Amino acid sequence: MKNLTIIILYWIALLLASLPFNPPRAAFAERLMSVWDRADGADPIELIADPKFAAGIAAIPACNAPDRDPACANGNRYELKTPFRPDTADIKPVWEAAQWGSRSNITATGQFFGDGYGWENSDKRIVVFPEGRVELAVDGQHELDGNYKSDRSSLPNLILQQTITAPGAYARDTPSLANMQNLIFNLDFRKIHDDRNIKSGYDRDRHAIIFPVNFSIQNLNQRTPGYGEYVWLSISTYDDRYFVQTQERDRTQIDLGTKRLIYHIPSLNLSRASTHRGEWVRFHGDILPFAKRAVEMAYEKGMIQSRHLSDYKIGGMNIGYELTGLNTATFQFRGLSVKASAR
Repeated sequence: MKNLTIIILYWIALLLASLPFNPPRAAFAERLMSVWDRADGADPIELIADPKFAAGIAAIPACNAPDRDPACANGNRYELKTPFRPDTADIKPVWEAAQWGSRSNITATGQFFGDGYGWENSDKRIVVFPEGRVELAVDGQHELDGNYKSDRSSLPNLILQQTITAPGAYARDTPSLANMQNLIFNLDFRKIHDDRNIKSGYDRDRHAIIFPVNFSIQNLNQRTPGYGEYVWLSISTYDDRYFVQTQERDRTQIDLGTKRLIYHIPSLNLSRASTHRGEWVRFHGDILPFAKRAVEMAYEKGMIQSRHLSDYKIGGMNIGYELTGLNTATFQFRGLSVKASAR
C-alpha cells in the first residue's frame, strides 16, 4: 500500500510539472515592482513600482471634476497593454492614466509608433517604448476647441499615477519621513516639441502647459488625528513660460482640485539645465528635506492636524502634463526612480 501511494504521488508530480505555471497575481506584482523586502535587508528602498511600465496602464475614463464627482473618478478602468511583455498580459497594471478635465477618452486600441507602442485620439497620445521610455502628447487647440477656458478647475490633464504606501491594490510598507536618511529622486526628461499657439485672450499668468512630478506626503498613522491628510510635494520639469526654473524657496499654492497645499521644490536644486532646449535633462537630488518642510508649512497654515514626521509616508505619486494654454506639445521621460535609505 505504501509503494502504491508513492507511485500515485510520483505521477501526480509529473502531471503538475507538465501543466503551464501561472503564478498568483501577488507573485507577479512583487516581481514587477522590485519592492524592497524587509527580510532581505535591501537598502536603499525603491519606491517606484514597475518603472518601465511592463504591466501596462489602467486608464481612468475622462472626468471633468473628480473631486466633485467620485463616481466618475472611481469609474471602470480599461487597460492599455503593450506587446513587449506578453508574460504580463494578465497582470493588473500598477500605473493608472487619469484624464482629468479632458473632453475625450484615449482609445483602448493600440498601435506602433516607430519602435514604441501607444494609444491616441485627436486630443492626446501615450506611447511606451520597450526600454521603458514614455511619451505624452497633446493637441491643446483641439482639446480646448481653440479657446482659452475660464473654468480652471476642469482644464485638461493627462497624468500617470500610482499608489505607493496609501491604501490600494499595490500599497506596500515604506519608512516614514522620520525613519528616512534620504530620499533620492531621479528622472530624465525632454521636450520633443511645444507650439504655444498664442492667440487673442492669452494671459501669461493663466495660460501654459506644465509637466510636474507630484508626491503625496500623507499621514498614514491610523492612531493619530488627521489620518489620511496629505500635502503635495511638486517638482517642475517643464513650464513653457520659464526658460530657467525658479530657485525660490518655500513657494506654495493651494491645489484647485484637491484643495491641498502644494509645496514646490526649487527645480535648480535638482538640475541647472533648461528643458526648453529639447535635450535630455537629468533631475537628481535628495528631496527628503523638502518633504519635511512641506509637512511643517502645511501644519503652520492649519491644513493638516499632525506635525509629527513619524506619521507621514509617501502615499503616492503622479507625473504628466497640466494644460491651461492651447499648446500642441510632446514630451518624453525615462529612468524614474525614488529611493529611500532607512535610518
